Amino acid sequence: MAAVASSSMHVSTLAGSSLHQAVDQISSSASSGFNVLEHRDRFQERALRDVTLSSNDSAMMMDPNNPILVREEMVSQKDYFRRLKFTYLEQEAKRHFLSSIMGDEPQRVEPGENEERELTNAEKKRVLKEAKSEIDEMRAFTVRLAEDNAKKHTEMSQGLAEAQALQKQIRDMELELARIKATHPPENRMTTAQANDTLDAQIVEMERVTDALSSTQTQIDSTREEVAKVAKEVQRLSREREREEARAKEVREGREAGDTKVDEICRWYSSSMAFYRSLLGIRSVKAVSDNELHMEYEVNDGQVTLALHFDEVTKRLTDASLIGSDIDISESVGIAAGANDVAGLVADVLVRLRPV
Repeated sequence: MAAVASSSMHVSTLAGSSLHQAVDQISSSASSGFNVLEHRDRFQERALRDVTLSSNDSAMMMDPNNPILVREEMVSQKDYFRRLKFTYLEQEAKRHFLSSIMGDEPQRVEPGENEERELTNAEKKRVLKEAKSEIDEMRAFTVRLAEDNAKKHTEMSQGLAEAQALQKQIRDMELELARIKATHPPENRMTTAQANDTLDAQIVEMERVTDALSSTQTQIDSTREEVAKVAKEVQRLSREREREEARAKEVREGREAGDTKVDEICRWYSSSMAFYRSLLGIRSVKAVSDNELHMEYEVNDGQVTLALHFDEVTKRLTDASLIGSDIDISESVGIAAGANDVAGLVADVLVRLRPV
């Protein structure tokens, strides 16, 4: 394992060094300039030598470093030759005029001389036309080559900038890797198998934590709902407590004032409830929850409990059942639930439990 790691490190080091050498070579090539720059002095010398000597306002004289001004120089030279031709014709006309005045015999044109001159001029014109065509082609090729070189230069500049940025990142990564290797010695490093095992264990742990989080969230939601219900019940009981405390205060004040009417009413109410319970055979009444009430009956066969279920919102009777007895009261429960007749259901159940 160590040999493989060292060989891979050696290969990566060689690849990094070759990459750095390539980037440095590109940078030096870009900074050294192109072949056009090396022959700039030669071009300027040739251009200045070909410039019209009698033209002081020549474009090439003003800016010999700009090859695009060659066309303007050609136009200037054509204009210069037109002026020379006009001057020649003017001088020739003067010579003929003076010869005619002074009686000198003008030079004769020998037979065939004009034809020979025409042939010579035609050949020279053909050569000149070919030279012009060649110059135009060279100019078009030069412009196209300049555009290609400019495009290549732009691409190379962009590539060079990108290569330099990558080189900087690679060097930073190499420094960071060297720092990590120095901080963590080989004996403290994990192999690929150990890393995979650790990763699998972490994935399993994450799944377990996710499931636990989901179940905890469900419990939190249910607990939040329960807390809301308890808070509402606490508010309701608080209001009832305030009312009962106010009543108790009134009773206490009345008792202190010598009024025993409330005590007599309480004793009568307690005795009436006890008599009613004994009459109906009710042993106890207990509220199991907010919407469920248990009434325990004392019968010959033992104890029977009537469980009454009420709606949480409307507080109407919704269902009832007998606990400790096999008597079917479903029909009576349906009738009582439809009419919300709790007293009728209690009486009917009592009749069924205590047949005459």
